[in-house]
Amino acid sequence: MHGDRSDPRDFWERGRASVPGSGLSASTPAASAQAPAAAPARQPAPAPVHPAAPSYVLPPEPPRPSGPPARVGGAVAALVVALCTLLIPILGVSLGLWFFVLVTNVPGIVLGILALVKIPDAVEVERYIRYTWACTFAYIALSVVFLVPVIALAVLFLLIGF
Repeated sequence: MHGDRSDPRDFWERGRASVPGSGLSASTPAASAQAPAAAPARQPAPAPVHPAAPSYVLPPEPPRPSGPPARVGGAVAALVVALCTLLIPILGVSLGLWFFVLVTNVPGIVLGILALVKIPDAVEVERYIRYTWACTFAYIALSVVFLVPVIALAVLFLLIGF
């Protein structure tokens, strides 16, 4: 191929422990003293495959995952925290403030359930986990903004003696 250089393909076909150009293994000292062996005969190139010929060979099936399903713990944690946000409306209703039912974290709970339903699909599970946490954090932020004036009014009414 390139003068005295051997073909790299020959190197890989014979193995990594062979001496280039000789066909002998470098691991035995007696083998290096012998005369070089003849190069193996080249195989003829395979016949070209015609693209017009139909192929009836099915592709191999992808390997099945051997580990646990995608992010089951993360989906359960997101759903549990979304369900814990129900304590705010329950507390509001127990104080007689019925309108707290209107600010329930329904989207976060529904998205948490959807994350558990989509368990085999890792991409969908991750997406719904993110949506659930986003809804839960937004709900907590809005609850704080909403509860501060209600608590301030309650303290004011207690001080006035209403």
